[in-house]
Amino acid sequence: MLTSRFFRRLFIPYLLLICAATGAVGGYAAMRMTTAYLDNTRESLNNEATLVGQMLQPDLAGHAEQLQGRVQQLGQSLSCRITIVDSEGVVLADSEADPAHMENHRGRPEIALALAAGKGDSIRHSDTLGVDLLYLARTLTAADGKTYVVRLSVHLSNLDRQLHLLYAALAGVTLLAIGVAAAFGFYFASRHTAPVRELADFAGALARGEMNRRLLSGGTGEIGVLTHSLNTMADSLSTLLNDSEKDRAELLAILTSMSDGVIATDTHQRVVLVNQKAAELLAFSHDGAAGRALWELVPNEPILRTAGEVLERGERRTFQVSLIVGRYLEVSACTFPAEGPAAGLVLVAHDTTRSVRYQELRKEFVANVSHELRTPLTVIKGFTETLMEGALTDPVVGPKFLMTIQKHVDQLTNLVNDLLELSRLEGLPDLPRPVRVDLAAVARRATELLQPAAQKKSQGIALDIMGSTPRVLGNPDYLERAVTNLIDNAIKYTPEGGQVEVSVGQENGHVTVDVADNGLGIPPDDLPRIFERFYRVDRSRSREMGGTGLGLSIVKHVAQVHGGSIDVSSTPGSGSRFRLKIPVPTDA
Repeated sequence: MLTSRFFRRLFIPYLLLICAATGAVGGYAAMRMTTAYLDNTRESLNNEATLVGQMLQPDLAGHAEQLQGRVQQLGQSLSCRITIVDSEGVVLADSEADPAHMENHRGRPEIALALAAGKGDSIRHSDTLGVDLLYLARTLTAADGKTYVVRLSVHLSNLDRQLHLLYAALAGVTLLAIGVAAAFGFYFASRHTAPVRELADFAGALARGEMNRRLLSGGTGEIGVLTHSLNTMADSLSTLLNDSEKDRAELLAILTSMSDGVIATDTHQRVVLVNQKAAELLAFSHDGAAGRALWELVPNEPILRTAGEVLERGERRTFQVSLIVGRYLEVSACTFPAEGPAAGLVLVAHDTTRSVRYQELRKEFVANVSHELRTPLTVIKGFTETLMEGALTDPVVGPKFLMTIQKHVDQLTNLVNDLLELSRLEGLPDLPRPVRVDLAAVARRATELLQPAAQKKSQGIALDIMGSTPRVLGNPDYLERAVTNLIDNAIKYTPEGGQVEVSVGQENGHVTVDVADNGLGIPPDDLPRIFERFYRVDRSRSREMGGTGLGLSIVKHVAQVHGGSIDVSSTPGSGSRFRLKIPVPTDA
């Protein structure tokens, strides 16, 4: 494209100059030839008019019809129109028209000039014949002393035909000259633009990233020097781009592998670099993020305000951002480079959600433990003080108070045991002492163990083992504890006369243990939190039944340490169903 424009700029002006010069010369020649042709025609008509005057001089005083015949005869012989007019402008004879029907010619330009100066000519339209004619008139003095005008005229159509032939010949010569000049101009323009075309192609190749392309020898002179300079520049540019690509690849690898989100912007807060983690943490699409304004990607007021302040003041800032798509973030903002005027801004976002939630869980755990310990300890202290004040010797109140103290001591013992068990499960790096365990046998032992508790509430407890199930790899004590907790939980929250059903089966590479009841059920809002520590749907009732609020949490951790899961489904008023799933080993 560049070379074609350069060629056009070099060739077309010279071509236009040649055309203009040739056209000007041709036009001037045509004008001169036309003028010469008309002058020759006028000279010829003047000579013929003199001759006609001499020949018609004897007939001027004669009969009009005789003069008309004589004029027609001469007009045919000379191939021109002859008109005889007297000094008053009356037409006496005409070789191509009837003089009786012709108007007075006194006002015709050529007649007026002839009467005034002896000779006159003009080119105009003939009203009599309706065509353009060249007129030439001369005065003639007859034998009787009167003055007459002899006018000769020729049709311009003949003149136009001659001029057209002349113009055609001249145009042919002009076009030939233009063609020859254009051919020579094209040759020399192409020869001079060829090196430029090669340089332009080379520059285009470099722009397309073809860094291995080089120019051949450019000869001598300025083109040769430019060729050498461009080759040197290409070598340097290739080295620079390779280093840049290497640095960029290393930078992208580092950014991609980072667990923190990174956004770099220019001074106008337009994104120049961003990693995928930043898009995840700040909830925007990574594709097409580069080049967009920071406020378009992160419409967060604290981040945008702090970014503006850091760019303005050039100081590093670290601040907390709460709940962006459910996450807590710690964001650091600083300018780059570290010294001198700021060229841009770097934002680093670190996900502190887990840390914040651990802090919240720890606070909640301490509060729950404190609450769970305070209630039985308060009761024990109160009843102990009452006994010390004399109730111990009371045969009725004393044993009753001691039984209450024993009940709350057992509750504290269960709570401490459950806390120790839960702490032990959370601290396990791997499953301790894994062996092949028959979950059907585990469910059978747990059912038999809790049968008396169900009978106290007049509940039915049924066990259904659906076919032969493979053994799983696990800890039998932990698995029995998990199944026992599920059955015990069902018995506690099922009213008297209810039914608890335990079934063992196999599904999608897992052995499943289902524990279903027709008890109170669990409200939908409580289902997501049912496996949290100390979470109870009905706290007062749970304490009355001796629950610690850790049973289901222990079941969840037992399932997780075995690589399985625990699910729950429930309809309030219709009961609940818990499903424990433990994976079957691949070599089972």
